[in-house]
Parts: sequence; C-alpha cells; structure tokens
Amino acid sequence: MAAQKDQETEWKRIQTKTFKRWCNEHLKVQRIEIDDLSTSFCDGVKLIILLEVLSGKSLGRYNKIPKRPVQKMENVSKALEFIMKTEKIKLVNIGTEDIVTPNIKLILGLVWTLILHYQISIGFQIDGSNSPRHGGHSGHSAKQALLNYIREKLPHKTINNLTTSWNDGILVAALVDAHAPGLCTEVDTMVPENSLENATLAMMLAQDWLGIAQLLEPQDMVNPKVDELSMMTYLSQFLEAKAKPGAPLKPRVDPSKVVVYGPGVEKNGFKGIPEKAVFIVDITGAGSGVVSAHCTGPDGPVPLDIEDNHDQTYTCTYIPRGLGVYTIEVHLDGKPIKASPFTVNISSGFDASKVKVSGRGLLGGRILEPFNLIIDTRNAGQGNITIMIDGPEATTITDVLDDGTNRLVIVASEVGECRVQIDYEGQRVPGSPFLIPVCDPSQVKVHGSGITGEGLLIGELAELLVDMTESGVGQLEVGMTLPNGKLETVKMMPTDQPNVLRGSYLPSMLGDYKVNVQLAKANVLSSRVSVAQRARIGGSKVAYMGIDNLIDVFAADGDMGAEFQFKGRPGLRGVDCNFERKSANQKIVHYMPHHVGVLLVTVQCAGTSLQHEVRCLDPSKVTVSESIGSATAETQQTFVVDTSLAGPGTVEIRVSDPMERPLHADVVERADAPGIYSVTYTPPANQTPLTAPVCKVEVSFEGKAIKGSPFEVQVSSPNKVKAYGPGLEKAIVMEPISFTVDASQAGDGSLNLTIEGPEECNIDCKANGDHIYCVSYVPPLAGTYSVNIKFAEVHIPGSPFLVTCSRAPPDASKCHAVMERDNQAIMVDARDAGGTGALEVGVWGSLVPASYVTVEHNGDYTFNVSYEIPEPGEVEISIKWHGQHIKGSPFKAVTA
Repeated sequence: MAAQKDQETEWKRIQTKTFKRWCNEHLKVQRIEIDDLSTSFCDGVKLIILLEVLSGKSLGRYNKIPKRPVQKMENVSKALEFIMKTEKIKLVNIGTEDIVTPNIKLILGLVWTLILHYQISIGFQIDGSNSPRHGGHSGHSAKQALLNYIREKLPHKTINNLTTSWNDGILVAALVDAHAPGLCTEVDTMVPENSLENATLAMMLAQDWLGIAQLLEPQDMVNPKVDELSMMTYLSQFLEAKAKPGAPLKPRVDPSKVVVYGPGVEKNGFKGIPEKAVFIVDITGAGSGVVSAHCTGPDGPVPLDIEDNHDQTYTCTYIPRGLGVYTIEVHLDGKPIKASPFTVNISSGFDASKVKVSGRGLLGGRILEPFNLIIDTRNAGQGNITIMIDGPEATTITDVLDDGTNRLVIVASEVGECRVQIDYEGQRVPGSPFLIPVCDPSQVKVHGSGITGEGLLIGELAELLVDMTESGVGQLEVGMTLPNGKLETVKMMPTDQPNVLRGSYLPSMLGDYKVNVQLAKANVLSSRVSVAQRARIGGSKVAYMGIDNLIDVFAADGDMGAEFQFKGRPGLRGVDCNFERKSANQKIVHYMPHHVGVLLVTVQCAGTSLQHEVRCLDPSKVTVSESIGSATAETQQTFVVDTSLAGPGTVEIRVSDPMERPLHADVVERADAPGIYSVTYTPPANQTPLTAPVCKVEVSFEGKAIKGSPFEVQVSSPNKVKAYGPGLEKAIVMEPISFTVDASQAGDGSLNLTIEGPEECNIDCKANGDHIYCVSYVPPLAGTYSVNIKFAEVHIPGSPFLVTCSRAPPDASKCHAVMERDNQAIMVDARDAGGTGALEVGVWGSLVPASYVTVEHNGDYTFNVSYEIPEPGEVEISIKWHGQHIKGSPFKAVTA
C-alpha cells in the first residue's frame, strides 16, 4: 500500500507541475502566471483569463478583484458555465465549490479537459464534444491518434506506450530529428544508459528551434513513473512543429551507402606482386564526410595514399611489399563502411583453364534436395576457388574429397535457374557460369485427353500438355505402356507458352494405356487410360437462334453410317440441318434452331447410340427495365432483368462504380416468375469531382452481352448539393431575397423548388452554368416560410429550410391615407410602411371632438377608419404610424 501511495504521489507531482507549466505557457500573453495550481483558480479570475486566451472569446463582465466569497463563487461559476454551455465541453463530477475549496484532483481533471479540447482534439480534428468522429472514448481516441502520429513520424522505432517507452530519451530525440532532419543527429549514437543526457539535449533543441515548450522536465520524462497525461500534453505540441529559420541542421552521413570497388580491394587479389594496387571510394548518396583508409600487410602497416577526385569519389593507392593477405579498412567520418575491412590475397601463378567441373548436378536438381558438383583443380596449380550463386535462394557446402577434388553441395529452397559461377583465383573456369535448373515436381500440371481418356477412340489423336510454369523446368520424361505390354516414349515439343510442352499418341487397339510422367527423375503422374469406344459425339451444349451451330461426330475405322434424330422442344420441324463429311472418320452437323428450349440429339453410329443435349437460347429476347438508367447515390436501387423468353440460360450481372470498381449486387430470381430477376444495388457517393458520376451495369446471358450492355447509369447525389444565402435565413416582407443552390458535385438530376408559408411566393430560378443556380423570391406576408429544395426527388441536406419573414422597420413616410364617404371615413394603407401595426388616429371638430373613432384592420396592413362629428364644419385628423405622423398628417377636411 505504501508503494502504491508513493507512486500516486509521484505521478500527481509530475502532472501538477506539467499542467501548471501548460497554463502559464498560455497565460504569458497576458503577462500573468499561476504559482500554485490548487489555489490560483480559487477566485476564478485567472481561470477566466485562461479560458479567454484558449478560446479567443470574451466571457463578459466579471469580478476582477473579488474579495467576498460570493464574488469568487460567481467568477468560478461563470467560467464553468462558459466551458459547458458556450464551448460545449462536457465536465464530470466538478462544481464551483471544488475549485473554490479547492480539490486538486478535480482541478487537475479540469485542466486535462482543457488540454484535451484546445490542444490535442483540435490538432487531430476531433469534434467539439471531445469525441472522435469515428466514435469511441475521447481519451482513448486522443491517445491512439497521438500514438499513430508519432509512429508515422518514426516508422523504424518501436513505440509501445506514451510513458516508459520514452524513459531512455532516445525516442524524443528521434522525434525532434524527424521534424527537423539534421537538428539532432546525435540520436544515431545515443545509448539508453545516458537517458537524462539524451532527453535534456533533445528537449533543449525542441524548445530552441521547434518552439516546443518544456512543459515536462527531462528528469520527469526519464522517470519510470512519468504520468501519461503529462507526456501527452508535451508530445502533442509536435503536431505543428517546424524548424525555425537558422536552425543548426547538420548533414547526416550514412556509411552503409559508401561503395568501394577496384582491384585493390578484390578478394581474389593479384597473381604476382603488382607495382601498385588501386581502388575507388564512392560516397555519392552517403553524405559529405571525411574519407579515411588504412592498409595492413603480412608484415605490418602499408602506406596508403588518398586523392580527392572532387566528384565525391576518392582514388586510393597502396604498394604491396610481398605475397600474402592485405587488409584494407575504409571509414567515413570515423565510422566503418559496409563490408569493411576488405581482404586482398596476393599469390603466385595458376591456370584456371585446367579446372574441370562435373557431376549429375549439372543436369538439374529438385528443391530441398541436395545435388552435387565436382570441382577438380589438381592440375590447375595452387589457388583459391570462388563460388557465386544467383537465382533461387540456396545454401552451399564445399568439402575436399579423398582424391583431392572439391565437392560443391547445393540445396535450393525455391524453383528457378541457379546461375553457378566458379572462379579460380579470380578467373572463370571452363563452362562457368553453369545454368542449373531447379524444379519442384509436385507442382507440375498435366492435362489433356491423353491423360484423362474422356471419350477416347481408336484412331483418334490423344494429346497431353505438361505445364512446368510453377514447377520450374527440368529433365522431362514421358513414357507409355501399350495394352500389349510394349513400352513407347511420347515425344514432347515446345508450345507458344513458356515452360509448357505438348505431346500426342494415336491409340491403335482397344484396352488400357498407362502413361507415366517424370521430372528430374521424380514421378509426377501415372495414369491409366482406357480406349473402349468406336464413336463419339461432341459440340457445344448451347445453341443460339439465327446462327450456325455445330455437332461433331467421330467414328473409328471410317464407320460413318450415322443417323441423326432431333427430339424434344423445339422438335425436328423447328431445326434447319445440313451435313458435312470432313473425313472417313468425321461428320459435322450444321443446324439452326428456330425456338428456345431443350433439344435432344440422338445419333446411331458404329453400332453405338450417342446422345447430345443442347440448350437453345436467344439473348436478343432478354430485356431490362427502364429504371436501370438512373439512380440516386447511397440509396438502394432496383431494376429487373427478364430472360423468360430467351431460353434456359444463365444470367450474369456485374455493377461497377464510376472508378470501375465492382459493387455488390443482389440478384434474385422471382419465385412466381421463373427467368425474371430483381437486381438490387446501392451506388456510392461520388468521391472524385472530376469523374462523371456514372455507374456501369453489364448484363450477359450465357456469357454473351445482351443488347445495350454495358448500360450507363447516371447517378445523382442529393447529399452533395449545397444551398446557402440570406434567402434561407430570414426575410423582409415584400423585399426580394435570394439564395444559391450548388449542384455541381451532384451529377445529373432535376432541381425542384417549392416555398410554403402564409401566402404563395413566386420563385425565380436562374442557372448560372456548371449546375449552380440563383434563386430569388418575394414573401408577401410576415410569418414562417418552408423552403423545400429537392434534387432527383430527394431533399438536399438541410431541406426544408425554415425562414422567418418579418416586416421592415416602421417608416411613416410610406403610409398613405385616402378620405372616403364625404370625409366621414379614411382608408389607411400601411402595407409598405413596415412595423407591426401601431396606428394612432385622432379626430377633432372645430368646436368639439369626434363622438367616436373606430379603426378596423383588414388583415393586410390596410385599415378602415370611421368617425362621427356632432356638428358639420372643419375637421382636423391626426394619423401616426408607430408614433410618427404619416405623410400629410395632420389632415384638414370639411364635413357636411
């Protein structure tokens, strides 16, 4: 329990310090800071200032120097209300008293909520509710988003978490260098033992040149108990980090990309002592650095000269002093390059032409099985054998036999051609390189009538194909045992396809033929083929209306007395036939059916009754419903394919989107109507504005495209239509107002506009080109209008729009009055005068006021005013609209 308490105290210490630094980092623009996170927010003043800095919004008036507890409570309450109601940030289990009291754990939770919303969520475009757009818990989402971002920046680093993975300081250094390559090249040589030094350097560079505030101290980052939320607060600053001008970016060198070549570094070396040994060091692509090289011979160090060629290459020269092995070391910026050190052998003479290579392995081998080569150098002088193998992955073993020859054992794990190059003291031996095929007999494919024996007849050529595409080539042997026991070889010939051979044989007797196939001496296939027929019928199982269809009959021994009979629907009378004799063994029937259905052909030939069933089809009779031509995106579409009059065939339907990617389509044959299929699919929303939103539907019947296929489907996307403008927000009575409808991304479709409200409105819609429309209307009366916008008969996003229409501000100069009934009545017209109906009328006679004055509203902002004056004479009439005299008021009139 004590250990758990210590751990809790440690993370709370780190978190409190980090969160306080985060607050001060934002408060410094107001030149204020907080000293103690637990008490600095108690009066609400600094909390309000922090919220105004973070949100860029004003919280209004508040108690800037609160002295009484109630004033502090008001400030804190105002801050919490702003967070929850204005910023729509959810707070859990925290109230005003928790900050005023204070409760440090809940205050830490509040600050973390602000960090998550204003720094992390905004950086990763997580919505205002602190929830990721794809759902899930906000904290988990922000953490995963940050982890994913860092892993993308550091693809070659292992990052398990946001706490202990960073304790050695190497990851933060790598993150700094990833945002400004060359800023922290020290990361290449950092070791975990120097964790604090690593973190201190990286965080200092991040602060100075990337603008990353040290919200977390290096000693806290390397602490195994470092708080995850503190790490997220610090690391999320890297989202928008860029190097400042003048950042000390250092060039990075990569010794592994240095290339060294030339006789002075070749392993085979020299035969005899050369005057000098030369090699080239090429650092192109490895970065700028200092090239150094050292040579050590049999008797010690050997002087080596390096000359800069000024093209990122260097010429190196040393002078061998005798026979033996020389070691060459090459470095770039003090780091050894790849393949260094090089060993060079300087030996006496030899004769590679007298080396002999033999063995069964030269003929080929099988995968995972050893095959041998014998290398005889006994008459070639003393020297070294060099073996290089290209091609399939293979392992090799060399040993010396008792007779002084060398045995090379090769075991290949893949199919292919092994290229075995054998050099003797740097020179090719006779026959090198040796091209040795390696095969996998288990992957050979053999097919054809000569193997399956389906319908095989005497005197008919039997073929077989051996496909070595996947097995690899090798020594192929195909043999055959005849029914009388005699052995024969089947000759195989190349075809147009690589690694595919064709062979054939001609059965001359009834009985079983046994065919054997071997590759590289391994059995591939042993097949027994029975020749027991004297006649055979063949041809397509499908026939089409209006074209010539064929049936082929083959008979052994020239017995072609074949008799044909057509039965079943459509029957003999529905078929036109003629016969063609191709040879003494073969007859072809040409026929053309007139009706769809199943046709059974029976042939009597060579004492055998043969039957052949044909489905007669007419693809031209397949129809598709008109609804196939148009569709609405993201809405289930259905069309009908009718094959009921086309015969007993198979329909195939493929639907693809505007990018020609396949779409799932459900094809269901109606139970009550065989041959009629309902096809349902859902077109996607158009993702590429430059691509026409056209889906493609391909309909084929028994493999043949029907008429009109492929069909182009114009897809409309109402959800891509945008409407905006003042005409969708609020309006003034009798004043024209407009809005814009942008259907440029919605594809083909009709635009439908209606406005419903207190009174009918006339709509004027003008096309501006590119499917953008300007719509205007004049609302005649005040009230709420419903603006309905449909595209392809579907409401667009936001439709219907509710528009509040009100009258204009009152303008008494636009209010008119007309005297009626011998000056005993007045009609007042305020329809164009704005306001809401505040009409004041006063009537006075020359001696006495009017007995009564009545004002009647007609419902359209016109008013009927009537009055009575007890005595005739001059009358003064005052008319005011919203407290202002109308034009001409006060009026004078004379009554009778």
